[in-house]
Amino acid sequence: MLLGIGIFIGNSNSIEAQVNNYGFAQSVGTFTPITGGTILETATGTSGFESLYQVNPYDVSLPFNFNYNGAVYSSIKVSSNGYITFGATAPGISNTAPISSDEAYSGAISIFGKGINTFANLGGVTGDIRTDVVGTAPNREMVIQWTNFRPAYSTSTTSAYAFSFQIRLKETSNVIDMVYNNGAFVIGSTNVSGSVQVGLRGASELDYYTRLNASTVAFTSSTPGTANSSTQYVSTSSTSAAGMPPTGFTYTWSPPTCFAPTLTTASSTPNSITINWNAPTSMPSSYDVYYSTSNIAPTSVTAPTHTNITGTSLTIDLLAPATMYYAWVRSNCGTGNVSGWTAAHLYVSTLCQPPAILTTVGTTVCPNSAATLSATAETNANINWYDAAVGGNLLATGNAYTTPSLSTTTNYWVAASNLGTTKNVGPTTPESLGTNASANTAWDLLFTVNTPLTLKTVDVFSGTANRSGTIEILDTASGMPVGIIPFVTAGLGSSTPQTITLNVYLPAGNYAMRRKGNANLFRNSVGATFPYSTPELVITGTTFTSYPAYYFYFYNLSFESGCGESPRQQVTATVDAGACLGTSEIKERESLKVYPNPFKDVVTITNIEKVKSIQVLDASGRAVKTIDGLSSKEIYLGDLKSGLYILNLIMKDGSISNVKAIKK
Repeated sequence: MLLGIGIFIGNSNSIEAQVNNYGFAQSVGTFTPITGGTILETATGTSGFESLYQVNPYDVSLPFNFNYNGAVYSSIKVSSNGYITFGATAPGISNTAPISSDEAYSGAISIFGKGINTFANLGGVTGDIRTDVVGTAPNREMVIQWTNFRPAYSTSTTSAYAFSFQIRLKETSNVIDMVYNNGAFVIGSTNVSGSVQVGLRGASELDYYTRLNASTVAFTSSTPGTANSSTQYVSTSSTSAAGMPPTGFTYTWSPPTCFAPTLTTASSTPNSITINWNAPTSMPSSYDVYYSTSNIAPTSVTAPTHTNITGTSLTIDLLAPATMYYAWVRSNCGTGNVSGWTAAHLYVSTLCQPPAILTTVGTTVCPNSAATLSATAETNANINWYDAAVGGNLLATGNAYTTPSLSTTTNYWVAASNLGTTKNVGPTTPESLGTNASANTAWDLLFTVNTPLTLKTVDVFSGTANRSGTIEILDTASGMPVGIIPFVTAGLGSSTPQTITLNVYLPAGNYAMRRKGNANLFRNSVGATFPYSTPELVITGTTFTSYPAYYFYFYNLSFESGCGESPRQQVTATVDAGACLGTSEIKERESLKVYPNPFKDVVTITNIEKVKSIQVLDASGRAVKTIDGLSSKEIYLGDLKSGLYILNLIMKDGSISNVKAIKK
């Protein structure tokens, strides 16, 4: 049985609450520099580490617990690149875009996110990074200050513009202030300009609140960013429309009173999905859920599909098989106070539903005679006959199976299948070999799946080194992975394929395949002719559209279409010497009928006196009800959910008849 695929994004396999729900305000007040406190580091030169350029982040303990984006922290990491982060994972020293970065820290506050540095003793001025605690509990403020920094990295000793800025974390209220001081040239007058990231990020780069102004708009007239990569433009020129922030210019970010939960995992069956989440630090009274077959996110006016959920999990039933579903959750804190929907979504495909066996007919024969058993299945299904309930031997295919001569009553089993044969698609070897040393470039091979299938293997061609990497298969509608497969190159060289097992189930849709890690793989530099087609899977092209004749990395894809095989159902060949004397009893059993079908609450079974008991199976083959001691031909099944069921009619003579029935 294929497993459901739960997709999740962010730190610790989760998607954190939504920073976009923070309140925002700006003002012009007073910049109060801190001159004491703890100096994290002081510049000793004008370039590189000596100028505090891309040094290791500093671990700083907070004097009070601070609730950021629904989680409580007792420490931060301070980057010389103009921001702080939360959580155990430190940002990389070269991370100059903390909001759009996909690094796995739990959150970021960026006041001047850029590759910046300071200097030592230029014009009598030296820069540093320091912290201090001001105020009195429970209204203290933790201040992080970048003192006398340049607006952009420079090693010049003849021209230096210096300005300072602070992040202030407020006790109790958990409000964040970003406060800027005006700047000035301490030496020289060469103007500096450029873009910086300003705003908030959660545990994922999909959870962000940025600010934006173009070079033609004043820094003080920024608007909400349109992407996690949105920036603010600054310039030291007196004629620039953007300018630099004035003294005391302040951005204030106020946390919401109702935080969103943390999405974690999802799983599925052919007709249901189960989504799970973690509660925020401040527990809401309940949760709302919205799900859809579209990846378009709900808004504040979108009506939830499920409300008043008091737990942290929800199973949604009566869904279509082999279909991708997207789900969002929000907290409901009561009296109309709700959080935003989770910044990203969980998405999961319901499993493909194997075809069902609709009816089975056993038979009774004389000793030392062959028996002919029969079954019907849904349209276009294959019918397979076995000699065991699990494993065993495949005896025959088709609607009927004639047994060998039997001396005793014997059970057989039948199942329906729509598995196709294994097929291959795509070129088998690279043409005019080319390589790319940057393994993380998103040069994707694009393909379309027309019918549900399992992507089984792919061939790659690598260099002679043994290096690790991953293959990611992404749903292009959401950009999120539906399969991540680690591998290590076998060092076979460019002429020998290495086959990598994938075993990723894909419903119909559009997908991309890419590589990550440091494994160098060969590609075509010429010769690709798209599309590479089968009826089930079509390789349509690449994301590297400037070179349409390139083919990237993944050769000779193999796949198997279909969903698999239904649960096996028992069919009995009964050996009875009495059967040799006449056929009246057999005719009576074969005249057994079940009606109406579909039914609402009650089914009627003729010749009920011949039936010992009834076992009710759902569409997956799981027994949901057993009825013994039958006294009436009218059988009540009103307690079943709507859907497809198999009624196993266990006869008093030991045979079993199976009837498909649909509950309205």
